[in-house]
Order: sequence, then C-alpha cells, then structure tokens
Amino acid sequence: MTQTILITGATDGIGLEIARQAAAAGAKTILVARDGAKLESVAASLEGPNRPEIAVVDLTDPVRIDAFLADLDAREIVPDVLVNNAGHGASGAFVASDWPKLDALLRVNVAALAQLTHWGARRMKAKGHGAIVNLSAAVATRPTPFFAAYAASKAFVTSLSLAADKELRRHGVTVSAVHPPAVRTSFADAGKADLRSTLVLKLFPSVSAASVARTVLRVARTGRRSAVVGPIAAIIMATAPIMPRGFDLAFMSLLFKGRRQPAAMKMQPGE
Repeated sequence: MTQTILITGATDGIGLEIARQAAAAGAKTILVARDGAKLESVAASLEGPNRPEIAVVDLTDPVRIDAFLADLDAREIVPDVLVNNAGHGASGAFVASDWPKLDALLRVNVAALAQLTHWGARRMKAKGHGAIVNLSAAVATRPTPFFAAYAASKAFVTSLSLAADKELRRHGVTVSAVHPPAVRTSFADAGKADLRSTLVLKLFPSVSAASVARTVLRVARTGRRSAVVGPIAAIIMATAPIMPRGFDLAFMSLLFKGRRQPAAMKMQPGE
C-alpha cells in the first residue's frame, strides 16, 4: 500500500531531502512551504511514480494553517506520516533580537508544530495507525546562550514528542523526535541563523541533510521514540545531564557567541 507523507519546509535542506527520498521510494508526498514558486520547482524535480501535491502555507499565520488543515479534512486526507521539519533559526544575544523575529520563530518552531502534531495525532488515532516525526536538535537538551530561543524551542519539540508518544503508542500512533547536530545546509548562513562565525561550526563536523532525511524516514518506519544523527549529537545529548550547569552554560556560550551583526534572524528556506 502506498504511503502518504506530509512534509513541512519541503523546498530546501532537510525537508527537500526527505521529499526526494520519500518520492523515490514510491510514497505520495504532500509538500508544504511558503514559497509557491519553489514548491512548483521542487515538485517538478522529484523522481518517483507519484506526482507530489503542494500546499503554499505560511506557518507563522494561524489562519493559513487552519485553512490548510480544513482543506485536508474536507478531502478526508490523513497522511500515514507527518514530518514537522519547518523551522526558523535565530542566533545572537536574546535581547538584541527584535521581538517580531523571535515571535515568528516561536510561531513556527513551537505553535505550528504543536498544532500540526495535534491535528495529525487525532486523525491517526481515529484510523488506528500513523507516524509523526518532529525535527528537534541536539541542543534541545542544553540551554544555549546566543542561540537561546532556538534551543528552547527545540526543548519543547522533544518534550512534546516524547510525552505524546507515550499517550498515543497504544492506539497505533508513534511520535518521534529526531536530533541532528549542525547540518550542511544554508540554514547557518548570515541571512538565516547566522552561525558561520561560531566555534561550534569550526570545531565540530556537521552532517548532511541526506543523512538526517534517512534517519527521519527510518524512524517513521520503526516508530523509534527518539533518534540522534551522528556521534556529535550523541555526545551532546549524553553529556547534558551530567555536566555542571555553570560550566555547561559557559561552554555553550563560547561555542555559539560568534561574531555577527545584532538581531541576526531569518527564515529557514521553504518555511
């Protein structure tokens, strides 16, 4: 039976790789992003037996999200797999960032993800099966100065995912959190999360978007509650509970402070 996979943030980076791999494996894909032209281009480029469906949705706008979900309900579409990949990145001192930019981060990384997870979980529970995979991050386990709002948003993603999975697993629905370290995409560029000047990118190897996508699709199949991508993420997450808090805050501050312009925050492409 052909699976239907709904992917947010599907026009670049990890989301694009998930779409490519899912389409190549024969899945029906529903690609969600805010840039219609990019969605059309991605849909045309995917190789597979099924033509992708696209949906132009600005995930910072609750009204647009409501309309998108209402349309899916009206057509009685419930994906077998929901991948909440869309996310914003923000770096620099928390108080130096403009509030509207932080608000957009929280709307996408927290509110939109929670709403889509809630919507998908309810309908999957009614069907008796389904998988939700939420993209978190290795820094979800550690308060991270100069990357504070982003790390905090990913802590929410992990906590929500693990708790929801406990509630839903007996109903045939799994909710998983995937934790990559830095990923080789444009996300770290100056026009986006602005991490290029940080020590974390200079000292630690990053992973490919394709490797994260493979983990996401494997987790969707196996129902694993939590997964890390690569040894760096594993070390970050394993050492978080045993690291003295004062030392940890100083260490993370050193890694993420960098040299950047104030209020560095942009959308991740495709969101």
